[in-house]
Amino acid sequence: MNRIRLLKALRSEAEETVGTLGERLSMSRSTVHRSLRTFTDYGWARRVDGAYRLTEAGELVLDAYEELIHTIEWVEEYEEFLTYLGASNETFPIHATRQARMVSATKNDPYRTITYLIDVLTTASTDHLRGMTPILSPLFADAGRELLANGTQVELLASETCLQSATERSNEGRPSSSIDNFDLFRVPDGLPFGVLILDDERVLLSVFDELGNLRACLDGESHDLVEWAETTYEMYRTESQRVETIPDLNR
Repeated sequence: MNRIRLLKALRSEAEETVGTLGERLSMSRSTVHRSLRTFTDYGWARRVDGAYRLTEAGELVLDAYEELIHTIEWVEEYEEFLTYLGASNETFPIHATRQARMVSATKNDPYRTITYLIDVLTTASTDHLRGMTPILSPLFADAGRELLANGTQVELLASETCLQSATERSNEGRPSSSIDNFDLFRVPDGLPFGVLILDDERVLLSVFDELGNLRACLDGESHDLVEWAETTYEMYRTESQRVETIPDLNR
């Protein structure tokens, strides 16, 4: 780490000597001198009139190091999300996450992701929402009712298993024709994650653990993320069938 600190110090506009570097970084002169000699041998720094400056090669080395650290931090932050995203990693535009917000459940706040999603759904001004979900929850149903009451056109895909479970828990259902701005579709196979596309401009991508618990949500508006979400949604949409009776999800 001392060498990285030295490289960063040499990036400054000031002409740095062994003495000024040692004083500014609280390092011994011998440590500074050894590192600077290595830098000049590698061509990362040059010495002119007793002072040292970073070379273009040194700039490249420092940039590469900082990018590596950034990548490591990114992997640590997104590890759980990518794990639960599963096989979709192969097509998911990972680079798009750099322009998105990640919200994850924690031990201290296991409902953080749920709260975030509900807040978005109940506060966003949305004309058209397309979504797919592996679970049907009364909490999200409440948020959905607010969207519908505000005139949002909603199209939702749910898995066959998910709908069967919701129907068994429901006292009675409503004909889909009774809600003008809501269309519900059944997907024969399970859905590996949840996707909400708001006005073709914003994507909320949710991942769940093996027990169906919501673990994390990615919120972004980049073109690549929206395009991936729309392509993924349409892929499942073509396999779906309209549901004629909507189960009651009241709590």
